Amino acid sequence: MKTKITKIGNSQGIIIPKNIVEQCKFKDIVNLEVRDNCLLVSPQNPRQGWEEAIMREGVDDEILIEDALENSWDEEEWTW
Repeated sequence: MKTKITKIGNSQGIIIPKNIVEQCKFKDIVNLEVRDNCLLVSPQNPRQGWEEAIMREGVDDEILIEDALENSWDEEEWTW
């Protein structure tokens, strides 16, 4: 499919037909990437790769902030 590049203020843009937006599952925000002189447009997935970014193999989970607030509530049984 061919489309025309349109001037939008100081920028340029293209109109993506509705059927392509639906097929690609695009929402309000997309990711743009240039690879080998080609523009790649992909749906934004804010959680993509988040687990790998925070978890490293071989690193044990550890408490980073100790509970500094100790009080009698912790030792007494709560009643409602």
